[in-house]
Amino acid sequence: MALNPSPIEAEDADHRHGLKQDDRKNGYVKRRHVFFLSGFDPKGAAHYHRIYRMQAALQGEVTGTLYTVSDRKTMGNGNAVWSVSWADTETVYEYVRWDDIVRAHWPRKSWQVLISALRFYAQVFRKPRVLQKIWRVAKRTLMALFYPAFYWFCVLFVTISLAFAVYLLLSVNGVSGAVSAGVGLLVTFGLLWEGWWLEQRLHTSWLLRIFCFADQHSSGHVPNLSARWDGLAAQIRQVLLCPEVDEVVMVGFSVGSMGAVSVASRTVKCCLDAPQALAKLSVLTLGQCIPLFALMPAAHTFRIELACVGANRDLFWVDFSSPSDWGSFALVDPVALCAGVPSINPRVMASPRFHTLFDPATYAVLKKNKRRMHMQYLMAAQLPGGYDYFSLTAGSLDLRQRVFQKAVL
Repeated sequence: MALNPSPIEAEDADHRHGLKQDDRKNGYVKRRHVFFLSGFDPKGAAHYHRIYRMQAALQGEVTGTLYTVSDRKTMGNGNAVWSVSWADTETVYEYVRWDDIVRAHWPRKSWQVLISALRFYAQVFRKPRVLQKIWRVAKRTLMALFYPAFYWFCVLFVTISLAFAVYLLLSVNGVSGAVSAGVGLLVTFGLLWEGWWLEQRLHTSWLLRIFCFADQHSSGHVPNLSARWDGLAAQIRQVLLCPEVDEVVMVGFSVGSMGAVSVASRTVKCCLDAPQALAKLSVLTLGQCIPLFALMPAAHTFRIELACVGANRDLFWVDFSSPSDWGSFALVDPVALCAGVPSINPRVMASPRFHTLFDPATYAVLKKNKRRMHMQYLMAAQLPGGYDYFSLTAGSLDLRQRVFQKAVL
């Protein structure tokens, strides 16, 4: 599926021409509740509130839309909320706190990252069929998977080669063995320091920490996470049963897409006595990396949750993941790939077509910054187009109508 970048917001035009949104029989939202799950990021609610407020204003300048974003408030459960107003649509945007769990599983020592990464790669190499699956559907993502290992292999190879060459050169020219070895060590430490400095800009250690977390998650070594998702599912059920709320959107960004699946599965079970409530629930995943978690050998529980979400007819699930974002499984249906169940619920795997939202020069610069490209799902665009995060989460149409109005299937 590809989004049509040509039309500007349909409901914007309605307001400009004086039409009342109450005349819309399908998809009009007056009250919405968004639950947002960030990626594997130790930054908390203040960071994401700042991004939303700033980028909503920038996107509004592009589309001629005025979003009013309130201050942030902390709730009793640790989550943070703010409101987003546009025309007569009110959205409660709730940041779901799990950054404390991220920090608890964020290795700070380099040797901890190294050992965990080696364990992860050992598991991956023991399952060549998993690698073959990923290669068939997401070659760039598989390359990103091994990018940190390749980077550090190159750093070590260059360091050892140059240090040994310096040692030999000095020894051949009559310098004592002790001095030659000392200079070789200095070269080694200098090159390793340069490699580490460059790594801070390439973010390979961030990727390694995500891989380590995927290993821990699949093995059930993140016990607090399941309880957190249970509590969130119970809260979503309460909101779904509130008659004043027209739509509930579960947003999972990056690694948060894994959490969105787990929470959606639990919400389905919570609503067994009220299945009609699920019709108000939509799942929106952005830059999803679900197969990274679901294809881990020990991830049996998560694959069951993924199959549960895929088998529900009432849930609407749309994923926006860009082929230019190497950290995502773009246009890959994770249910079909990982759970092996038929497509029952209305799932849409779409590209945000970032290249249509910027002029060529700006987009060329954006593509070079992999980390920034991965964050673009939450950011404003330079040009109006089909993908608009703020319209998806705060516009007048519900997610289903928004996607299918802008889509060419």
